[in-house]
This record gives sequence, structure tokens and C-alpha cells, in this order.
Amino acid sequence: MAHLSTSFCRHLAKARREKGMTQSALAEAVGCKQSAISMLESGHAEKIAQETVEKIAALLGVAMEPAPASPSPLAAPPRPSAGRAFCPNALCHSNIPYAANGELLFWPRGQQQDACPGSTHCTVCGELLEHRCPHCGAALADGACCPSCGQPKVTNTLPPETDPVAWSAQRRREIAEWRSLIL
Repeated sequence: MAHLSTSFCRHLAKARREKGMTQSALAEAVGCKQSAISMLESGHAEKIAQETVEKIAALLGVAMEPAPASPSPLAAPPRPSAGRAFCPNALCHSNIPYAANGELLFWPRGQQQDACPGSTHCTVCGELLEHRCPHCGAALADGACCPSCGQPKVTNTLPPETDPVAWSAQRRREIAEWRSLIL
């Protein structure tokens, strides 16, 4: 279990985006799940092994908080394909939260890549877009969960004690207010 500051976790997320890597690509490179990267970047480092955090930091060329880590060369990320993509950030306003069977899920609003070829970042929060299921790599389809593996596309990074019904209702109100301001 890693015990890291929130600012260090944010620094890792920034470094990953600067390298042009999606959470899925970084997870594959260090041998963990995309959800682990999402949790780490959200400040929940205690859920990830210290060894994995050290691999991530080294791959991104970021020094660990107490002791420096040696950076390793980074392979170029795969180029995104044209078509649909979604933001993996659970707190992005492009992802609509809802509760189903006591679980918090997010319905990602697809972002068309055809309108702006070559764009790789979320138009709302700036996160790198995912172009495939972060769990199984299947092509994207509508919905909160992948039809191939059944896993949620957007990982819930909120604390486990969060009430899914109350939080999602409040968040939808915030999203509606935000959208009314930009339209």
C-alpha cells in the first residue's frame, strides 16, 4: 500500500497526460488495471502497491516523494482512431452519474472524433480520451458498461461510503446547472 500526498498523485496524472498516455495505456505498461490508475490519480494511493506506484513514477519520469526514481524510456502511445471516444474521469461533467442496484455508475457522453480529427483530450476537463473499453479493449458502444466484458467504462473513484443515490442526484443537478451556463 502506497501512502502518497494528493498533490503527488495529481503530479503523476499531469505527467501521464503530458506524455500523451491514456490511463489504459499506462496501466498496460506497468501491469495493473485502468481502475487502479484512476484511483491513484484521484488521490487514493493507499489502494495501490508501492511497487506499482514506483513503476508508474519511473515510467513517467517523476521522482517519488521521499527518494528520486530513475526515469525509463517511454514508448510512443498508440494513435487514437477516428470515431467515438469518452472521458474516463468520473468527476468530469461529460459523465452522467446514476445509481443502479446500489452501485454508482457513469454514463459517458461520447465525444465524436470525426468533428475534430486528431483531438485526444476531453473537451470538458482536458483528460485524455479513451477509445476502447479500458478493461477488455473492445470497441466502444453506448452505455455505462462495456457490452463485451460487462465492466463500467468509467471507474467510480469516490470513497466507498458515498451514498450513490444522493451523490448522483446532486451531481446531475450540478451538471444541469453547468450546462445551462454554457448554452
